[in-house]
Amino acid sequence: MNYITTTELARRLGVGDRALYSWLKGEFSPENPAKITAFLDSLPAESGSGIAPTGYQYREYKNWRGIPKPRRCPFCKQAKGEIRKVRGGFQGVCPGCGATGPRRGGHDEGLRAWNGKG
Repeated sequence: MNYITTTELARRLGVGDRALYSWLKGEFSPENPAKITAFLDSLPAESGSGIAPTGYQYREYKNWRGIPKPRRCPFCKQAKGEIRKVRGGFQGVCPGCGATGPRRGGHDEGLRAWNGKG
């Protein structure tokens, strides 16, 4: 996959850097969208299926220390889950919709259960 800088893209489109940044931020619309369409049509087609990246491997979401974190709620898909201490152990809970996961004896087991790994 070939990448170009925004400066190079602006040069190829015949506009200034600031104009391109304004378009990308959504502050302004291009005066001549046909230039952008022509540029995109001139790019070679990439192999693969659509815009999905190829060679993607699932990696568990972790913070910068490498500690696993709760995933988003599998029901509402909006809020990130929280692992809470409840009577009888630990349980994943969605603060958005109130969905709960299975109870487990320890925090790590509760986290794995909420993330669908146990």
